[in-house]
Amino acid sequence: MSKNYCIITAVAGLMAAAGCASESELVEVSGKADAAAVQDRLEELVADGVLDADDVDALFEAAGGTVRLQEMLVIRDAVSTDRFEVEDEAVARALERARLTGLLDSEVALQAAPDAASYAGTEVPAAVRELVARARLNGAVAYDVREVDDDDGELEWTPYPSTTPATANMSFEYTEVSPQALADDLADDAVTYNAIVGSETAEECNASGCFEYQRARYEQRTGGTGNVAAHYDEVWHDDIFARGSRGQKWASNCAILSDGSIHCLPASRRSESQDLILTNPHLSRCNDRPGFEDSCRTMLYNGHITVSGGVVTSVEVSGRVSKKVARGRVHLIDPIALLEAWGFELAPGLDVHYGNTEDGVPERDLERGVLTPPRFRP
Repeated sequence: MSKNYCIITAVAGLMAAAGCASESELVEVSGKADAAAVQDRLEELVADGVLDADDVDALFEAAGGTVRLQEMLVIRDAVSTDRFEVEDEAVARALERARLTGLLDSEVALQAAPDAASYAGTEVPAAVRELVARARLNGAVAYDVREVDDDDGELEWTPYPSTTPATANMSFEYTEVSPQALADDLADDAVTYNAIVGSETAEECNASGCFEYQRARYEQRTGGTGNVAAHYDEVWHDDIFARGSRGQKWASNCAILSDGSIHCLPASRRSESQDLILTNPHLSRCNDRPGFEDSCRTMLYNGHITVSGGVVTSVEVSGRVSKKVARGRVHLIDPIALLEAWGFELAPGLDVHYGNTEDGVPERDLERGVLTPPRFRP
């Protein structure tokens, strides 16, 4: 019996023992008809009493290109049941297919190998890969920030656009935050940089005349900090690699990409084009610039993560994503579980909270590796 099979089966047992409401009661009703079709296909496939890897492929094909939450839960339950024999290869195939479901073709090409590096070229710990696969099989969404709501024509996952490719201070290598990246920054006594300490009035002259504008004011400092902290301003930045007032290399606007890596905006929150103040969806690198079409990445989470001296002190789920999780419309990968899998140092008692909604506190499903809306247990 495989390790993954034991994990999934144990989870199913825990649900029954806890007397929880079924997940079908906790998620949105849309997609029930599609889930029923996947369930019907399952019954056909296990008429011989066995679920194998080919059967799992057939279930994903029945779900179609976009696997809804309830459809994924049908597949998860299929590989964790004792109602029929489930081959170990079927469990492994379900985890593999779930991990890659919903990803762009360019992402699948990079992440198909089980030992694939992160988008920044970093080795991804086995615990991270296992968590991502397990969370995805338990319904954790991978979303494209460009997706538009069919009903109102607005962006589905965020009110802000993504316009910046993976160049300069928005390269994957620069924005990836890992325990090693924090440790390296904290230990770097020699690094010298501009720290943003305010704004000042400057003058620009051209053939039409002179005009005044506001630009960032800098103070030169030495020594890294291992900090990730909030920063926001509306002025011009002469140095897009400048750090924030706390010496932070990264702003607290962060995302988890589909490879399980954690990325945070550069502290200045400006790219080399300086077309917009950078927001979380920019970490997807989805853009319209010719030659950079394949830099776009789907996300597993976006929100705010704060780090002080290499220790994670705050984790928040933000924006429209937080509302979707709070209202049971999606499952999200547990960001704290992912931080633990990477080996980050966490502040005692660290928990995750919502931003932009008052719909309770997210529940961390520790066995499944996902965030769900609050449950009510007897």
